[in-house]
Amino acid sequence: MEAAPSKRLPEPFLLGLVLLTVSLPLFVTSCYVVEDKAAFAFLINHLIALFYFLALWWSGGLKAGPNRRKVTAAAFVLLFIDAYTVNNVFSVFQTSAPWFVVILVLLCANTLAFGYFDRWPEWVRLLQCAVLGFTFLAPVYLAIYLLPLYIISLIALIAIGISVVTFTPIFLCWFNIRMVQREVWKVKRYRLTYLYSGAIAVLLTVAYVIVYAVQVKAIDDSERRAISQDNGIPVWIKTAQTLPRGPLVEKILKTDLVYVSPVWTDASFWDVPDRSYDHELVHDPLFVTASALFGRTTISRDDRLNILNVIYDKRHYTEERLWSGNDLVTTQVATAADIWPQYHLAYTEHTLTVANHDKRTWTRDEEAIYTFHLPQGAVVTSLSLWINGREEKGVLTTRQKATRAYTQIVGVERHDPSVVHWQEGDRVVVRVFPVPAAGERKFKIGITSPLSVEKGQLCYQPAWFEGPPHEDASYEATLRMDRWPADITLPAGFRNGSQHTITRKGDYDANWELRLPTVPIDNAAFNFNGQRYTLLPYTPSQEVFLPADYYLDLNCNWRYEDYRKILLQLKGKPVWVFHPVNGKTAVTDGNQLSLFNHLQQARFSLFPFHQLPEAANALVITATDNISPQLKVLDSSFREPLLQYLAHQPVRVYNIGTTISPYLATLRESRSLIYDHGTTEELLHQLKQQRFLRPEADSADQVIAHAGIRIVSSADNIGNTGPDHLARLFAYNQVLQQMGRHVATDSTALINTATKACIVTPLSSLVVLESANDYKRFDIKEDLNSLQNASLKSHGALPEPHEWALFIIAVLILAYVRFEKVLFRRKKQVC
Repeated sequence: MEAAPSKRLPEPFLLGLVLLTVSLPLFVTSCYVVEDKAAFAFLINHLIALFYFLALWWSGGLKAGPNRRKVTAAAFVLLFIDAYTVNNVFSVFQTSAPWFVVILVLLCANTLAFGYFDRWPEWVRLLQCAVLGFTFLAPVYLAIYLLPLYIISLIALIAIGISVVTFTPIFLCWFNIRMVQREVWKVKRYRLTYLYSGAIAVLLTVAYVIVYAVQVKAIDDSERRAISQDNGIPVWIKTAQTLPRGPLVEKILKTDLVYVSPVWTDASFWDVPDRSYDHELVHDPLFVTASALFGRTTISRDDRLNILNVIYDKRHYTEERLWSGNDLVTTQVATAADIWPQYHLAYTEHTLTVANHDKRTWTRDEEAIYTFHLPQGAVVTSLSLWINGREEKGVLTTRQKATRAYTQIVGVERHDPSVVHWQEGDRVVVRVFPVPAAGERKFKIGITSPLSVEKGQLCYQPAWFEGPPHEDASYEATLRMDRWPADITLPAGFRNGSQHTITRKGDYDANWELRLPTVPIDNAAFNFNGQRYTLLPYTPSQEVFLPADYYLDLNCNWRYEDYRKILLQLKGKPVWVFHPVNGKTAVTDGNQLSLFNHLQQARFSLFPFHQLPEAANALVITATDNISPQLKVLDSSFREPLLQYLAHQPVRVYNIGTTISPYLATLRESRSLIYDHGTTEELLHQLKQQRFLRPEADSADQVIAHAGIRIVSSADNIGNTGPDHLARLFAYNQVLQQMGRHVATDSTALINTATKACIVTPLSSLVVLESANDYKRFDIKEDLNSLQNASLKSHGALPEPHEWALFIIAVLILAYVRFEKVLFRRKKQVC
């Protein structure tokens, strides 16, 4: 046994502690700075570790003695910190899982504390034994993981010495074994504490591995069952419907996209594969161990990306990128809105500043991608990009031309464009390039939206976005009411401003909404191009409807209690479900429970409306959430018959709840469904009364039901009392209605409709290019006889320089006309 330590800290150990206080902050700094600064931190930390070893060797601190355990512990922890600092420059381990970081911190702290094991109180010794047992697998795992590097490290050790850090886990394993031999094993209570805590660590690891193996098998079984079914739906969609639930399932689907797994290839024994997912790689030792023992799921990478898009709503993270955006952050967000309570309309502009925090002079420019989630029924009506300090407005063109121009300029030429594309599910994607290193870019997106009516109140909601991190972004919001409501409740953080405005300043937060009392719709109209767009109120009405057949669209969102109530109400009437294998199946007393138990396992459903024998006399009852594939990703063998069928006869659908899936939402927007929703009790009442929503007349009216308005178009030039957003919303709904029934159509007439209204649709996009020559090269022309970009003139925005010039010229012309005669007379008198 070593001699009892002195009360005073030995100088070599004290030196080690001082060096640790320098090395640890350098390591933490290297985790958050760019590579060239991280390399500086690594160099300093490596020199610190080298200096300490040389100092110990020179002073004889490594010789047997009472202080060797202390200085050895300090040396190994210094070397361990050095190893992870090196890892920030020459990556071997990706970002560690948070739980593993805690384990490593405990391991290092316990290693240092063992130098004074004999002097600690009894409870501290027991705690050290427990920590020693619970963390003993960590250095063992690291030592095994680094096995393929040992031969190379031995060779490099002779040359440069840096590779000594590769052997740090082995040193820590050796130190732990020595502590067990010298201090723990000889005392029964210490030995049992160590063994019990070690057993807990082993049991947790084994349990995780077993659960992983079970989940991988369940996932692969889901895919095999999906392959065996042939119903025109892609295999990955059928797989997604029946996947098991749980956080580990999501991790398995993200294998090699987010969570690293070992891959044995001809080139490398332990390699990290390529991936295409906008998220940093995470190294989770439990996940790596489980995947090494039981392999990965057989689902392909592309199918896993599609499944993640649908089930976990990860569409933003799988957007195709031309350049990286890893160093981008959102620094400023400004929201300005005009709200017309009397028209149930709003126009909002969001101005965002995105910065590139990568300060390396040799780095590449980065691409910013934002996914904006819009309020229901909203449409993008403006886009701006600041180029050389000047705001440049977007030009509306076809989606194909905008994509081609952006891809060519960003992928090859690398100068300024921005583009916004429409996506299903009230979303748009904005792309901005370039965001230079240590620089920033600013862009603005304008959104026209109807105000929804909920429980007698108007509800205004701002768009929210996914994109570069915005946790530290500043936020400023200014909302102007065209008419100040009689009773208004301000959202948290807002206060009254001047001239019918409310304002807010602080940190960015889009989790708010403004509720206003509902007011009667005012008469309003807007004239454009010989068409008059009139705003009228809309009140849904009901009619008697006697369904011949009832169809239950069962999935995981159904409750058995609701299912039983509906069947009791429909007793004696034909009730059907669509089984994924057996097709159309009648619900009877004998099979109703088994059908529910089987179909209720589906995460979502895609009801095959085109397989209804008689749509006019059918009622489909469903319950959905916001999870489902988008219509565009379905195979044409399912999608085309569906759209052709619904084009001739819309189907009545009643949704139990307020949330609608993207699949049904797209069909609703195109008026392919006579859609209604409510509670189970409301449905039961309607079934009893046999009264259901009256379908909208197939006319030139565009009904926005959730806002309680309809817009009527007529050939007229009289009256112009409303905002131009009436024409924009009419055009947007008209395009969606016609596009929904012919998804693949690239209609010139629909593109012209979108161009005249300057709206972003499935066929049209707004794009900002750097120069007039760029627009000419890609045949992108601005239609001067269109509504062009919407704007917020009422918010006191300063005119652009060219607007000032036009204003001054106009004033001079008016002055000349007004005073020309006076000036002329004076000249004659002088002569």
